[in-house]
Amino acid sequence: MFDKYYLALFNEYLHKQFKEKFGALLIFFVLMLLPGNSWKLVGLFFGILFAILSDLKNRRLDLLLFLPYTKELVYWFGFGFLVLITVITSLVGMPFYDSLSLFLKDVLSSLIFLSAYLGLSFVFVNYLSFDPFGSLFLILLVDVVLGSIGSYSTKHLYNPYRLISPIRQESVLASAIFAAICLYIGYLSVTKKGGE
Repeated sequence: MFDKYYLALFNEYLHKQFKEKFGALLIFFVLMLLPGNSWKLVGLFFGILFAILSDLKNRRLDLLLFLPYTKELVYWFGFGFLVLITVITSLVGMPFYDSLSLFLKDVLSSLIFLSAYLGLSFVFVNYLSFDPFGSLFLILLVDVVLGSIGSYSTKHLYNPYRLISPIRQESVLASAIFAAICLYIGYLSVTKKGGE
């Protein structure tokens, strides 16, 4: 699937990201090393913000498009970059976990959060013309508010959004499906609307 050409392009993309954003990525890296899902989600939130959306906001993606990159490649390379950082930092922090199942749950939870928030932020930017930074904070606000509605103890007040919420993830399968759909719709927003 990946031939040498795409691996070389991805390598150049990684080089660019590390060269331009080392300070922000270092903070993201340290947050991701801490065990526990909440620190990882905070790190991922700022990773999405500073690794991808800052390029979109400051029009640095236009410079990449002069090279042999397409907007679709930049979208998937940005996602791949954050997945790579998530997996590497999780592996480095693995000795701090009590069990392998808790470690795998945190990695899966982080990837679900990353996929949903990245895809939704591109949808907001490309289809609704939101500010890249504002879109991510709006998604976080809506997710927190919608996830806090309802009650656990009263059956008729149960909120089904909690099943697919990228933060709450009460059903890992449902939230993974929702995150995959969000990531794909984000990709469609890049291809259909031109990613600007």
